Amino acid sequence: MNLESLFKEADKYDEEYVKYRRDFHKFAEYAWTEFRTTSKIIDFLEAEGIKTIVGKDIINPKYAWSYPDAETIRNEEKRAAKQGASFKNLKRMEGYTGVVCVIDSGNPGPTYGFRFDIDSVMINETKDKGHRPNREGFASENPGAMHACGHDGHTTMGLMFAKIINKYRDSFNGKVKIIFQPAEEGDKGAKAVVESKVLDDLDTIVGMHILGTEEEAPGLAGTWRGLYATTKFDVEFFGKSAHAGMYPQEGHNAILAAVQSISMMQSFVQDSKGETRLNIGKIKGGTGRNVVPDYCKIEVETRGSDSDVEKRLYDACVKCVKNTAEIYGCDCKVKVMGYGPTGNGNSDFANKIAEVAKIVPELKWTKPFNDNVGGTDDFSYMMGHLQEKGKKACYMNLFTKLQGGIHNSHYDMDESCLKVGVKVLIAVLNLLNEENIN
Repeated sequence: MNLESLFKEADKYDEEYVKYRRDFHKFAEYAWTEFRTTSKIIDFLEAEGIKTIVGKDIINPKYAWSYPDAETIRNEEKRAAKQGASFKNLKRMEGYTGVVCVIDSGNPGPTYGFRFDIDSVMINETKDKGHRPNREGFASENPGAMHACGHDGHTTMGLMFAKIINKYRDSFNGKVKIIFQPAEEGDKGAKAVVESKVLDDLDTIVGMHILGTEEEAPGLAGTWRGLYATTKFDVEFFGKSAHAGMYPQEGHNAILAAVQSISMMQSFVQDSKGETRLNIGKIKGGTGRNVVPDYCKIEVETRGSDSDVEKRLYDACVKCVKNTAEIYGCDCKVKVMGYGPTGNGNSDFANKIAEVAKIVPELKWTKPFNDNVGGTDDFSYMMGHLQEKGKKACYMNLFTKLQGGIHNSHYDMDESCLKVGVKVLIAVLNLLNEENIN
């Protein structure tokens, strides 16, 4: 591969990096509802003559954690159509978002996987007039959905990488398979992609995530190391309603059961064998101040620095809610809504990435590893899937300047990092092509 020619090609698209990132930002879509995003990805790739795979060919519905009900899916499809998704593409999806594309060099060789997540965070974007997306007219138009974690940038990098690699496909060996994954937020989507078997022919897989830095930017880490394991789960408490003044003894208070279980769960966070996190992100219940509440729901997540530590915490939490429900005369139902194992990129591969990335002229620094503290990402499923077969995987971190920080309503990025990220991806493909890492 002639890196100089490929880098010059990447330099041609400064306007496109901004255009597509802002388009995805303006029409942010949360997990499993990324219908417009998916449609736009299909349109872009097929206009470049690139084969796309969608729907149940890349998603195993059995493993689609937290998949919405049929009415929500219908409404989101209608919303996406109004915002520019084509009916042809929506029909192809069969209700399941995400795209995989294949770029075949025509030369024998390995199959290299590159993954980019496409969903938004479930928060509302700030209305602050000083926020650049508001000033410049590309703030999210969809309530409860905002690209506050950089996935709009990830998607853009994936598209531009595909465009360039396809144009120069004769210059490498084997195939490039690019995965535009839905439902990363909440660790809901990667398992469904893995279980579709669309990744089974990969010889290696690489991901990239944009992160903020206080150091000089842009910078690169060869892999994110120590991704936490996590379980996302809902608990429903079912009690018995009664008049709160006249017959309180006949009721079974579902809210009290929920609140007491929340307090008790906190007792199990400490673990000498690793770090843990526990968060109760949402609670909803009751019908009125003079009625003993017969229903309450809480949304919870556990995290652990390894899968065993996380499982101990999760198991303790489940025991807490079941026993507390019984004490208050309530029933309860626990439903897992998402899960991600712990994950680590391969150290030797990360070292090679950090070294080869030095050829990207805009990068101020590179290092092999970025040690994670508390974060999760279901890309760990994809890494583990290949690593179990003796294959290589890494999750690169692209560092830039951010406003607001990730998962914050004021989030914004320095868009100049997008071209840099594409050049890094090209350099990594060149590394794989030269060394046939598998």
